[in-house]
Amino acid sequence: MRNGMVLGVIALLVWGAVGAASSPIADVDAVRRLVETEILPTYHADGDYIAFLLSRSVGPNDVLSPYAPTPIPDDVDRLPHLTPYGIASSCWFVWVDLVPGARYAHETLFVLIDTETLAYIVSREMWWPVLNGRSLWTTPDTYWDSQTWLTASTASSAPTSTSGIPCEEERPGSDYFDWALVVNGWAPGEPGEEGFAADVNGMCGALSDLGMRVSILPVGEAGPEAIESFMERLFTERPLYSCCDRLYIYIASHASPGSLWIGGQRLSSSELARMMAFPGQTYVPSRVYVLLETGYGASFITDLSGQGNVFRVWTASGLDEPSWSDVDTPDDPNPEDAGGEWTSSFLEALAAILSEDPLGGQAAEFGREYMSLNMAYGRSSAANASVLEGQSTPSAYRRVGAESLLESIRYVARWARLYHIQAGTLNEVIAKHAVSPCMAFLWFLHFTARHDALPVPPSSGLNAREAKQHAKDVANSDWWLYCDLFWEVLTTPDDEQ
Repeated sequence: MRNGMVLGVIALLVWGAVGAASSPIADVDAVRRLVETEILPTYHADGDYIAFLLSRSVGPNDVLSPYAPTPIPDDVDRLPHLTPYGIASSCWFVWVDLVPGARYAHETLFVLIDTETLAYIVSREMWWPVLNGRSLWTTPDTYWDSQTWLTASTASSAPTSTSGIPCEEERPGSDYFDWALVVNGWAPGEPGEEGFAADVNGMCGALSDLGMRVSILPVGEAGPEAIESFMERLFTERPLYSCCDRLYIYIASHASPGSLWIGGQRLSSSELARMMAFPGQTYVPSRVYVLLETGYGASFITDLSGQGNVFRVWTASGLDEPSWSDVDTPDDPNPEDAGGEWTSSFLEALAAILSEDPLGGQAAEFGREYMSLNMAYGRSSAANASVLEGQSTPSAYRRVGAESLLESIRYVARWARLYHIQAGTLNEVIAKHAVSPCMAFLWFLHFTARHDALPVPPSSGLNAREAKQHAKDVANSDWWLYCDLFWEVLTTPDDEQ
């Protein structure tokens, strides 16, 4: 018996009967009534749905299967992985998407209804149907055309149709130290082709505008081996400076709990974390930032947080939630957006932040990339329709905890004070930056994190190596929220002083 399969209460299907030849639906209204009055109240009492009815019957000569089994066995590393239903009699096929507009995996119903008796069988699945090798209802024109729906209850409408502006890869940026890899995990036969393309093109352009050098793994080339190969090539051909190099990895794909499906290939959270350790590499980036436009985003955080150079993870979804394509509800604050809800709202917030330039143009010197992305993550929920509708809870991880962050800020501030005392420039710095303490904070983070030969303030009890590590930890936090703390320590003499 298939996972979640339940027999209908009208009559038991006679699977051994000889199936009739495929035929058009004789009484659509009868099928609709059965779905609306009996099947949906039993298996989906509340919430949105869209039900589709295949225009002909299916029988023994048809091969019907979900795109992947539920759950997906651990030894399956490629999709589709088809496990066909055994259909021995002529049946109508109804597929019900229980989470319209969500990316996969998410709940669906497969319903087979005997054409003679209307006896039915229901199976709970997590993927879309594949009939005789062809995916059904996966393109926008077949999925969002209400004329193809048997019955529906949804406030969502067809997403904006665009794949965005194609982005050139590896464009020279203003910051030598920042590289980004943008991965389009869509595969032929899957839904969401345009949306994933819009996500990837939009993120590529935004990261390029931030001054990064961006590489893309496009459709047909993306996969776990291609991701690892890119990192090996980058870090072999171009030795990195261990103090400062940063790598940003953005992946947009369908997912199941604990696994990304990139180009139809499994990339588990443990394997992704292993890649972030850069095994066998001589040069590795000092900081890695991971952005996941995928479902079940929080399920990847535990493994990724175990890697010391993973400083930040931003995800589109919680532990047991799908991610969402463009959801244009009546209350959507940005109905003109395209692509995934999380990415489109993230990019909208990022564009606003860059136009505001909250720390001034000097912020581009150090920390602008991380600072801007982290602020965009914080603001993005205000325009994310799936969040506003209570359908998703984007999740994040930051390496530096609150208490250790405050201690690191105090350490850096004491170092800055003693350094300027030794250089005879403390009063000058205080006078210059009294109106804008964040500029002093920003400059000293830059100075301390990027210079190997740090002057050691005499009799300070502070260590240059520790100061450097503290500065790097602070630079990868929401440091701009703590400018007042930095300024207080910088301007307040110790008892000895």
